[in-house]
Amino acid sequence: MNGYFLMILLAVKLVLFYVSTLNSFGISVVFSTIGWVSILFLVFKGGHRLLYTVLSILLFIDYLYFQNFGNLPSITAITLLPQVGEMGRDIKYFIDFYSLLFLADLPFVWLFFKETRREKFGLPFIGALVLSFVFIGAIHTSQSLDSKFVFNRYGVFDYHLQDIIDLFFSEKKKEENTGSPIVEKNPVSSHERFFGIARGKNIIVVQMESLQNFLVGLEVNGQEITPNINAFLRDNDTLYFSKCYQQVGSGNTADAEFVVNTSLHTLGDSVVYEEYPVIKLPTLPKIMKANGYHTIAFHGNVAWFWNREEVYKHIGFDEFVSLEDFKPDEIFGMGLADVSFFKQSMERLKNFPRPFYAFLITISSHTPFVIPEEHRKLDLPEEIRDTIVGHYLQSVHYADEAFGIFLDELKRSGLYDNTVIILYGDHAGLYPFNREVKSIMPKLLGKEYSFDIALNIPFAIHVPGSNIHRVVETVGGQIDFLPTILNILGIEYKEGFFMGQDLLNTKHGFVALRYHVPDGSFIDDERVFIVSWDGRLDKSFYLNKKTGEGGNYVECLDGYVRAIQQIEASKYFILRNCEPLAAEEQIHTSSR
Repeated sequence: MNGYFLMILLAVKLVLFYVSTLNSFGISVVFSTIGWVSILFLVFKGGHRLLYTVLSILLFIDYLYFQNFGNLPSITAITLLPQVGEMGRDIKYFIDFYSLLFLADLPFVWLFFKETRREKFGLPFIGALVLSFVFIGAIHTSQSLDSKFVFNRYGVFDYHLQDIIDLFFSEKKKEENTGSPIVEKNPVSSHERFFGIARGKNIIVVQMESLQNFLVGLEVNGQEITPNINAFLRDNDTLYFSKCYQQVGSGNTADAEFVVNTSLHTLGDSVVYEEYPVIKLPTLPKIMKANGYHTIAFHGNVAWFWNREEVYKHIGFDEFVSLEDFKPDEIFGMGLADVSFFKQSMERLKNFPRPFYAFLITISSHTPFVIPEEHRKLDLPEEIRDTIVGHYLQSVHYADEAFGIFLDELKRSGLYDNTVIILYGDHAGLYPFNREVKSIMPKLLGKEYSFDIALNIPFAIHVPGSNIHRVVETVGGQIDFLPTILNILGIEYKEGFFMGQDLLNTKHGFVALRYHVPDGSFIDDERVFIVSWDGRLDKSFYLNKKTGEGGNYVECLDGYVRAIQQIEASKYFILRNCEPLAAEEQIHTSSR
């Protein structure tokens, strides 16, 4: 009887898990989950307590991971755990009451439940077991599905089995991607609008951690969340692109760097910086060097984080300044505090050869967004003060303060008037799949907090002395930043392939969304199309922006195909122009 009772308890936990994670629900999830539970409890007959404990811990881990990343953990993701770094000590901020429900009964199970090794299962149960084997086998042999689609169609157990299958057959999948892609080449020419308005000036790119566009102009209790960024975007010399979207994969910040500097999509579930750090693609730093610029990158974390010390050698940076090179006068979260980071970076830039291309990556507004009390300067409503939303608002308010100090330092140094400043967010900090976010954000914004709002990041280019201010509403993504930047710098580039387009000159905006929504999802000037999480196009979300209504998914097939072509073409160029580290370099790197 104990085995049956534990099965019932596990069923309750699975219902709690699916309620908070599944994006779509079908009867196939029920049948598959019942089949898996039947198989496991029969196979592990005599060890039900241990099995129940392992499955409870699995659900606990899967739930926490989903709440933070919107996906279940894969074996590939687990191999990237060293990149978590100091976040491990902040795990307490991710654990909530709901997550503890998956573990709370385990002490009682071990104290009061006794194993009954002679417990027998009847013929109906064994018959169900056979049918389950047949059903599960059919799932993984009759169709080729992404593991994310498998989860939403068949449940958590099939997801993890598919993940194992994908791991063993991943190389075969890469080899299958050998066909020449069908893409349009997007060269930058001198016949475009705004061409060369920033020619010869220094370039500073600030990639700000977790900066989202809904923050622009947002006030809480009469306080601007990002007053310095708001003023920067309103400046008479600023081009502000208000409808740009993140296109990162599992590498998040590292992926944003890659996409922005190559104008290619990232790989999605794997990280180029980790797997193929020898990057032989055309990149923005390489192009800048070829045009007489000195290149330098700054980051307030250790040099090995996301393999940057190796990648930057190949991506085109002359120098890389990491945490080891800064004075560690204020460390919190993932690294050097933003105020100190900007001030110390400024000291280096004052004496750096000119013209220069400087790439600065901030870090203080990184999840879990908990910053020291003395830096929490917003007076937030009690109901959000100690939530993930409250912590996020405090951290970006501090990051905004640091950015304002940086602008003041640039002005005092005399660099401001001859330096183009580019600001953008690397990726979202708050995603709709988080239970707390889903509850709070609609009240804060006064509307539904959907993925098209969450994935929207600000992108701005300040060209001193241009007297050109525009709010550009053309839809774009991070792959569009490189061609747009080259245009305003007056650099013609007709080699290689860029997936992006110059947002100041294109007539039709388009962005292929990645990772946090299924591939094939896109937004253009007229439509929002999000592929269903079970992979069925007929169940996908479609919104016509002009009418505010949906329609038949067939109306979006052109955008779906374009998005898939961009992603596959990017993969083609990455796999043929990027390489893993040589064996001797890997040994050297791993020894650090």
